[in-house]
Amino acid sequence: MKLLSGDPGQAADELTQWAEDLERKAQQYQSLHGRMATVTVTETSSDNRISVTVDANGVPTDIKLSSAARGMDPAVISGEIMSCMRRAQAKLRHQVTNMVHDAVGDDDAGAAIIGQYADRFPDVDPVDPVPTRAPEPPVYSPPPTGFQPEPPPSGSRKPNRDDIVVPDEPTEEDLYYQRKSWLE
Repeated sequence: MKLLSGDPGQAADELTQWAEDLERKAQQYQSLHGRMATVTVTETSSDNRISVTVDANGVPTDIKLSSAARGMDPAVISGEIMSCMRRAQAKLRHQVTNMVHDAVGDDDAGAAIIGQYADRFPDVDPVDPVPTRAPEPPVYSPPPTGFQPEPPPSGSRKPNRDDIVVPDEPTEEDLYYQRKSWLE
């Protein structure tokens, strides 16, 4: 703001003009605030199985999974949800930037709003590390009939984790506790 002139009449006119400018800016920010409150952005996965909507604060307000997402690996689903959310937030930042420039131009308060969105919602990499499919789990094939695993080498401290050991018959202690109730 510049200094007021020494002439009282001109100073009063300058103060009036300054007050009108402040009022106009306040109305512009009120309008911007109202417009920003209604902004939502939706992003959808490339295969249209997942969509995420965020509000003006970047908070997810809706997550939709199509029936085609049924049976997908949960890790892939959660990764795609996060990817859609980050893309929606980045798009939100660009929309807010345009709104601020259209509503108030380039002033310090507008730049602060844009800066906050830029800090919170950076651009996402075009190559997203989210896999489109989960790796296939290994297929179990039983050993051939009559297969006997090799015994561990002598002197080895490694336990043989493949052996399952169960008693042939219950012990007297097992029988005793099987007849007892935990309520007694």
